[in-house]
Amino acid sequence: MSFSIANYIILWYNLVEITTYYCEDDMNIKSDYRFDKEKEFVQKLIANAKEQCENYIVIIVGNVVGITKNFNDFNAKTSVTDEYYTLTQFNEISSTLQKVGFETLCYFDEMDFIQDVLNKRIKNNYPKKFIVLNFAQKGLVQGRKSLIPIFCEMNDIIHTNSNGFACSFAREKYYWGLCIKDIANVPDSWLFNNKTSCWLAEEPTRGEKVIAKLCNQSSSIGMESQKSVFVYSDKSFNDVLSIANTYQQPVLVQKCIPGMEVEVPIFYNGEKVFCLPPSGILIDDDYKLNNKVLSNDIRCYGGFKLYNFDDKFSELSASIQQQSIAIAKFLDLQGVSRIDYRIDNNNTAYVTDINCNPHLTKTSSVYKGFEHLNLGEYKNMVLAIIGLTISRKW
Repeated sequence: MSFSIANYIILWYNLVEITTYYCEDDMNIKSDYRFDKEKEFVQKLIANAKEQCENYIVIIVGNVVGITKNFNDFNAKTSVTDEYYTLTQFNEISSTLQKVGFETLCYFDEMDFIQDVLNKRIKNNYPKKFIVLNFAQKGLVQGRKSLIPIFCEMNDIIHTNSNGFACSFAREKYYWGLCIKDIANVPDSWLFNNKTSCWLAEEPTRGEKVIAKLCNQSSSIGMESQKSVFVYSDKSFNDVLSIANTYQQPVLVQKCIPGMEVEVPIFYNGEKVFCLPPSGILIDDDYKLNNKVLSNDIRCYGGFKLYNFDDKFSELSASIQQQSIAIAKFLDLQGVSRIDYRIDNNNTAYVTDINCNPHLTKTSSVYKGFEHLNLGEYKNMVLAIIGLTISRKW
C-alpha cells in the first residue's frame, strides 16, 4: 500500500466522519501547583510546534487494525494487533495535525514508508523537512520497534521515538531489569528460554506467588487472564513451557507485587526531562489491586480505569517521578516514554515495564497526563510531542 492510498483512506474517513474541530470542555480536574513548571514547558513545546507547522511535514507511520496486512502473528489467544491503533485513533492524530496547519502523509505499513524513501518517491527537505511520528511495529521479530528510528537516523530524518538501541532494549524486561537495579527496585525475576526449554539461570522459588509474561512484548500480550498470576510449584515448569511453546517467545517470571499499579509518562529531549502527572490503575473501581494485574482481557476490553495518582498520593508520586527521570536519563529514553510500577503495601515501588512507544489514544496515561494538567484538548498532546521532537539535538 503506497502513501497515496493511505491518505485517500484518511481523506475518505474524514468526509464520512465529518469531523469538527472544537475546543473540548475542561475536564474539571483541579490544577496542581506541583506541575506548574512542567505545564509551562509543555505550553512552550505546543507553541513551538505551531510556529513550525509551515516548515515540516509530519509523516505518520503506524499499524491499523484491519488495514495493515502481511504480518506474522501469534497462534494464540492474544495478538500483536492488540497494540495496533483503530482507524478512528489513527485518523484523530492525522486530522488534529492538519487542522493546526501541518501537512501530513500517512502510512499503515512501515515497509511502504521505507520503500518510498529509498525509491525517492518522497524526499526530506523537498520542499519541507520530515518529522516521522511513528508507532509501527508489525510482526514478531525482536527489536521490531527500532526499525523506523534506525532507518530515520540513517537518512537524517527526525522522529518522535528514542534511538534504535533504546527502543530495542526497553522491550527486554529481564535485561534492563538487571541494569537498573542500582537506581530502582525490580521484582525478583527469572527468564525461561523458549529455544532451550530451560531457565537461563535459577528456577523460581517454589511457593512464591509469581506472574508470567512474555519478556519482550507489551500491551499484556501473552498474559491472557488473571491465571497469569499463580503460586510456583512442581507443575509450574510445564505451565511456563506451554506459554513459551505457544508464543515461541522467552517467558519472564517475576515475583508478583500485591498493591497498586501506576504509569508515569516522561518527556525528554536530551537536555530537559520531566514527568507528566502519573496515572494509577483502577480495576473494579479499586486502586488496591492486591494480586490483580492488567491482563490482556482486562486491558483490551475496558476492564480498567485511570485516576490521577498525584492527587491521591502526592509524596509517593514525587518519589517515583524522580526515579523515572533517573531511569530515562540512564537508558536515554528520549521522546515520549512511559515507566510502569507496582507499589506494595509498604509503599515500595518496583519497575515492571518500560515503554519507548506508549499509546497516544484518549484512553492512554500520556493523554491523561495532559488532562491532569488541564490541557485536555487532544491537540495539545499531539503538538507537544511534535514540539518536543523539534527541540531535540539531532
